[in-house]
Amino acid sequence: MGYFIYLVTLIAIYMMVIISYAVPVGWTGLLTLGHISLLAVGAYTAAILMTHGVSFWFGLLAAALAAGGVSFLLALTARRIKEDYFTLITIGFIFVVNAIIVNWTSVTKGPFGITGIERPSGFEDPFSFMALTVLALLITAFFLQRVVNSPFGRALESVRDDDLVAESLGKPVAKLRIVSLVTSGVFVGGAGAFVAAFLQFINAQVFWLDNVIFILAAIVVGGLASFRGAIVGTLVLYLIFEPLRFLPFPPGLIGSLRLGTFSLLLLLVVIFRPKGIMGRAQLGE
Repeated sequence: MGYFIYLVTLIAIYMMVIISYAVPVGWTGLLTLGHISLLAVGAYTAAILMTHGVSFWFGLLAAALAAGGVSFLLALTARRIKEDYFTLITIGFIFVVNAIIVNWTSVTKGPFGITGIERPSGFEDPFSFMALTVLALLITAFFLQRVVNSPFGRALESVRDDDLVAESLGKPVAKLRIVSLVTSGVFVGGAGAFVAAFLQFINAQVFWLDNVIFILAAIVVGGLASFRGAIVGTLVLYLIFEPLRFLPFPPGLIGSLRLGTFSLLLLLVVIFRPKGIMGRAQLGE
């Protein structure tokens, strides 16, 4: 039962991240790989505050605002450069954030990480925290679904389909990209607070490249521009990933096998089913 609660909580947190990630990638057409670092910004913001006596709820708000602010600065680079170069910038952003986490030891504790992170009052036990996390996922999905079904969401799709045509029709393309990235970043930052409270310990390794591949694979397998696809993609990957834990292989080999499996699945989907399981768009369309 304990393992089931752990797994449901972890999946719910990742679904929050992947649903948020779907907005700039699926609806706006911006392939960003830096959301794992926005998750790190949120997690570290919340963890630092909570280990200094601040409540989880204030830490959650601060995490969302911090990640939203960082995503705004990152989004500014998307105003004047092509999408491919923006993707490269977001890869560089991962390394920058990782370097800050590892080297700013007075604040982040460097490679040793931050320990002693407490869960919110009244939700300390695993089951109640799982229920809180699932509730946060439902709120995230409800709000973002309203966003993408609004005129704003349709404007994002016009940018994704053809940004030059959208601009010629008077759509503020740069502004739409920035708002979509910031909106996504705010919710990813909030998910970071849940990561910190769930694990009760974080370090740089939690937010490294293998998780980038997992997030991208989930959204591509499930399908772009579809929250249901994002949810299905996450569940599919976990159904593939979790049995690997029980294979009689060394832990180091399991990690490599996991990474290779995700990469192979991502490649096969891109080749044979470009729109994913339930997607309405595809990368590079």
